[in-house]
Amino acid sequence: MAEEKSNNQGYPLMDSEIARQLRKIAGDLWGASSAVPDVSAGGKPAKAAAEKPPKPEKKTERPAVNLRNLWKTADETIEWTDALRQDYSPDGLTSPALWQLCHRKAEAVLAGDTGAYAEMLQAANPLAELTRFADQITIRPVSGDRLECGFEARTEYMADQQEHYLAAVSLRAARDLFACLPVSEVCVRGTSGNAAVLTVTYRREQFLKRNFLFLNPTEFAKECGADFGKK
Repeated sequence: MAEEKSNNQGYPLMDSEIARQLRKIAGDLWGASSAVPDVSAGGKPAKAAAEKPPKPEKKTERPAVNLRNLWKTADETIEWTDALRQDYSPDGLTSPALWQLCHRKAEAVLAGDTGAYAEMLQAANPLAELTRFADQITIRPVSGDRLECGFEARTEYMADQQEHYLAAVSLRAARDLFACLPVSEVCVRGTSGNAAVLTVTYRREQFLKRNFLFLNPTEFAKECGADFGKK
């Protein structure tokens, strides 16, 4: 059998010669930098790297909540003026069901209706995370500007750094309640048995421009007039 010649003599091209011709044609049409699949090895062309979807970035997990960081985080603030105008959460951070309730109650909430406050507190349950650190948590809307919160201190946290524990719980409670409702102040009272171990009133303006990541909760509570029950 005669040896296969080049295409100039009218004979079939070898696979490698076909590949070289294809690359030459592609270079003429699209420029020398264009990529042409190499079929000389008989394999399937590799997909371009750009076709591969980027790997999703790993989400930063929230640190476990404990008494060293309890006050550093808080619930997302409900923007009541947005709730009044829109029937869906603009940032998607509030569940659709809760936002629908916010939308229905926004006018009453912005008017300072304590009945609407009570409904929202029951639905949103803003102090749910604190049940790991305190017992018998109560919230009472006193007026359109003020909420009162009470809790029973847990004995296992009272033995060491009592003031830090009480301040951390009270500060987190105030932050979550300010995030939930447009009140001006939150009074927090902690008890241990029949004894009052903490009474402090936080005002919303005291929270402005505060970096809670670096704030000492005991010092801040004292700055806000905290009484730790010591005579």
